[in-house]
Amino acid sequence: MKMFYFTERDAAAHLGISVSTLRRERLDGRIGYLKIRFRVRYTQTHISDYLLRNEQCPTISSELGNTFLENAPTRMHGARAGMNHIPDKQSEHLLAQQFFRKPK
Repeated sequence: MKMFYFTERDAAAHLGISVSTLRRERLDGRIGYLKIRFRVRYTQTHISDYLLRNEQCPTISSELGNTFLENAPTRMHGARAGMNHIPDKQSEHLLAQQFFRKPK
């Protein structure tokens, strides 16, 4: 049985994503690959494993079409705690210099 190797362009098209997204997934270790003479190649197994790992199963509420569950936790909106950038004095000073700089 002959093994077929996908190029990055072919694998990206097969997955329905861009080549840059596929490269990012590979570099982050989320998809397996082969390197043959400095060229990156993917097998059907690599692609299938990637799809299985990223499969999303529907939840009970979405299957029923009911978005309100009595005991369900409330979903938080906005940035998580600690994710807001609090500028320090130096960055505030630099920002003020940029903002109030005389136009050239």
